[in-house]
Amino acid sequence: MKLHRLGVGLLGVSLAFFGSMAPAQAAGSITVWVNSGEEAPYKAASAAWSAKTGVSVNIVAKCGLGDCGMSKLGPAGAGPDLFTASHDNTGSLVKSGVVTSLSSVVNKASYPSAVLSGVTFNYQQWGIPIAVSNIALATNLSLVPAGAPKSWKELESTATSLISSGKANVGIVTHLDGYFMQPFFDSLGGYVFANKNGSYTNTKQVGLNSKALAKNAALMDSWLDKKLFDKANTYDGSNFTNGKAPYSVVGPWSIAGLDKAGIKYQISSIPSINGGTARAFSGVTAVYLNRFAKNKFLAKQYLVEVVQSAAFSKAITTANNSYPANIEAASSIDPNSVAGKFGAYGAVCIPMPNVSEMNQVWTYWNNSFADWASGKAKFGAAMESASKNLNKALGNS
Repeated sequence: MKLHRLGVGLLGVSLAFFGSMAPAQAAGSITVWVNSGEEAPYKAASAAWSAKTGVSVNIVAKCGLGDCGMSKLGPAGAGPDLFTASHDNTGSLVKSGVVTSLSSVVNKASYPSAVLSGVTFNYQQWGIPIAVSNIALATNLSLVPAGAPKSWKELESTATSLISSGKANVGIVTHLDGYFMQPFFDSLGGYVFANKNGSYTNTKQVGLNSKALAKNAALMDSWLDKKLFDKANTYDGSNFTNGKAPYSVVGPWSIAGLDKAGIKYQISSIPSINGGTARAFSGVTAVYLNRFAKNKFLAKQYLVEVVQSAAFSKAITTANNSYPANIEAASSIDPNSVAGKFGAYGAVCIPMPNVSEMNQVWTYWNNSFADWASGKAKFGAAMESASKNLNKALGNS
């Protein structure tokens, strides 16, 4: 352990003391809330440390979307010592006062700057990154033997040709909302908030209806009419798995289903409409420290000695097909593997905004996508409405 990276003062002394502590002295327990279905890898990755220190690590499947209910449970004393959450909740967690800064605990040299920016708010780090996940493009190799498209023109041409011949029902299987459509939105010139080097510093600059987006909006209408995107707007991916769509926007969570379906597919980046790569949102799963935790001392030890290790990051990400946030763990991933392909694309993506205002963004942005998909509004008009409603809700002039 490189203690000089952890700062000085009581924490540094305490952690040095931990290094020589016998298991009997460290006896105690901590409770960690994790995403449902991920209890097993967390338990396995914590077992050796628990045996060595005598600290019981209670892994409980309590989390899912959002802040795991911590805004209410934390102050009430009903929360855990530590909990996992996606980084876009950071701003809300900080503003609600339920998390403790981990700036003096996190080893910044172990993580890429883009990963750290995801858990950074008000110039402090509030979570210990574990995994990075993002969507990517899956190509059905039975329909497209040539493999993943190298350009948007190639993707569009292949998809429309297959649809017109009756071999495909739709070009790209994806849900029509802000998260899944972000790469296409980005490549048309749209954005949520002004982004500078991965940080969202100006929530008064809303780009849901930027000049570039407004200029290109009609393209989205034409692609919807051509069935490049599916008007059904569901999370059903059967068109892809049944061989009736050449492409699908998928995440690490989709891989088990694709493998079970037995189709041949290739994971790749999503080509930009204007050349290059369209940037999806990248998400960082991190462990946060409950400000009302009963065992902060042991929780911080666990964060330093277990959660920040390369072995821990790799174990958790291997189990859920995501990409390690830890640099050392990421270096051991085969670039030709599914995780490696997701990771390569994720490296050029942008962190999802972690500001508290995102709760309002999703409401207006996703509602406008739904209006567009259902035919209630053209894409440009839908995004103009989303922009006006969001600016009004945020009190922007």
